[in-house]
Amino acid sequence: MDRPGCVWLLSSVLLYLGAGWLPTQTQAQQTNYTRPVFLCGGDLVADSGFVGSEDFPSSYKPNSKCTWRITVPVGNVVMLTFRVMDLEADALCRYDYLDAYNGHSKMLQKLGRFCGTFRPGAVISTGNTMMLDMVTDDGTQGRGFVAYFSGVASDENEQQFCGGKITKSQGEITTPNWPENKYPPGTTCSWLITVDPGMVIVVRFDKFLLEADPYCRFDYVAFFNGGQKDDSRLIGKFCGDRAPESVLRRRRQSHVSFTDCA
Repeated sequence: MDRPGCVWLLSSVLLYLGAGWLPTQTQAQQTNYTRPVFLCGGDLVADSGFVGSEDFPSSYKPNSKCTWRITVPVGNVVMLTFRVMDLEADALCRYDYLDAYNGHSKMLQKLGRFCGTFRPGAVISTGNTMMLDMVTDDGTQGRGFVAYFSGVASDENEQQFCGGKITKSQGEITTPNWPENKYPPGTTCSWLITVDPGMVIVVRFDKFLLEADPYCRFDYVAFFNGGQKDDSRLIGKFCGDRAPESVLRRRRQSHVSFTDCA
């Protein structure tokens, strides 16, 4: 016997190759500013604040491992926006890298791995916690990274920002700026969709156009049959210009991740 389903449409747009921009600071913003002191890891519990590699803007230390656990007020999600990114560059980020996790454990979904000098787009969790894990080797060192984290209300408006928690019986999720503009390079988004008990989730693709690759290593959208943990089964990883077939989720939760590797 068929079970009731919930329909979610996914829309995507062309890859944007242009550089991002930041608003210029006003005179008021430039005054009375104290540069934060960055340590190797720690617990950051606040509505908002800065997080950065140890001793930034000096070069980070070789052979180091630092872990930061970010917590914002309950009911919010964590939005992380990078101001500086300067780690040893490698196409696969094998040497020096920064991992972002969807909570305070490596058992939770990884939101992204970052390295090089390209500043990623905003990274958003599905709950009120996020963990950053920075690992370096004994080779090339850069200045490291600086990012600003803030708690953003999760009001179930999936168009408010890229990612977050959604608890509706039907709706639509899209890449940032759809349909007026192309999504920013380096974007990483993570949605957690939850429907009522006794229901399952059906995803139907409307528009789909991402960078093509036989293994979807660069720009892709991935679906997991379950919540935020790594034991949630990967249903599919999609890229290219052909809209995938509709996919049925056998659970009442689905984790959706969109990544643009720029």
